[in-house]
Amino acid sequence: MKNGYVLIILAALGFAALPIFIKYGYNVGLTTEVMLFLRFLIASILLSFIMLVSGRKGFKLNKSSLPKLVLHGLVFFGSSYCYVLAIKHMSATVTNILLYTYPLMVVVMATMIFKEKISLVKTITLLISFLGCLMVIDIINTSAHQISMLGVLYGIGSAVFYAVYNINGQYLSKTLEPVTISTYTSVVCLLATMVVYPPVNLFAGHSFQAMWIVGLGTAIFSTIIPLFCYQKGVSLLGASQASILSNIEPVIATVLAFLILGEKLSSLQLSGAFLIILGGLLLKLDKGKQPSTLSS
Repeated sequence: MKNGYVLIILAALGFAALPIFIKYGYNVGLTTEVMLFLRFLIASILLSFIMLVSGRKGFKLNKSSLPKLVLHGLVFFGSSYCYVLAIKHMSATVTNILLYTYPLMVVVMATMIFKEKISLVKTITLLISFLGCLMVIDIINTSAHQISMLGVLYGIGSAVFYAVYNINGQYLSKTLEPVTISTYTSVVCLLATMVVYPPVNLFAGHSFQAMWIVGLGTAIFSTIIPLFCYQKGVSLLGASQASILSNIEPVIATVLAFLILGEKLSSLQLSGAFLIILGGLLLKLDKGKQPSTLSS
């Protein structure tokens, strides 16, 4: 049981470090396309190797699974693309907090698209989380905290895509192994990156040391390791406990951004972050019906 808690905390640490690596990349002159390409290239190679050496038959899929995995990968690419661009325009701290509004997006989708009834707890949570968002971006005084409204839009877009990714992921995991889902997701994201940013003279003018740090950091430390730690933690603790414990991720991200990047939040923004985390926790404690998959 204790090992399960340690694994979930390690997973949260890895995921929380992602915006730190990306912000560092921007600070040393790396471009959006370079960071996306390196992350998904390294992750695709390593995950494919893991599948091969483990002897699993994850590459063999039925016809109905492949389109769902492709859609799943495209949705994750959309989230990652918006996330990286949001960090380009805002602090890593604010971007990560906005991403954590994805449980709120799940509720909105379940209500508007799937016509599910919204409970009192979810109604209260929507209000709390929305107020928290306004406080984090400090809508009244954005210039004082260098909040870019374009960055806010990218941050919210990342949360919307991530919400869809989580909804579909719940259902894909019932028939496919996590390593299979992760491998195909990474490969699709790599191909999507190459379509959006054709890799012609991609690495010209960039520091190879910085590319190795960001590429290996985002692919291994912030993608593969936390993914496997979280899945193993879920198997030891159960999905509910693991999901609730993972609420420490934005807290860790805020601390890391302060210690490594020197980023600070005002008292109002910290209060808003607390409301968003509280809203996510309330949603996970609410025993509501899970929304249907968008790929079905």
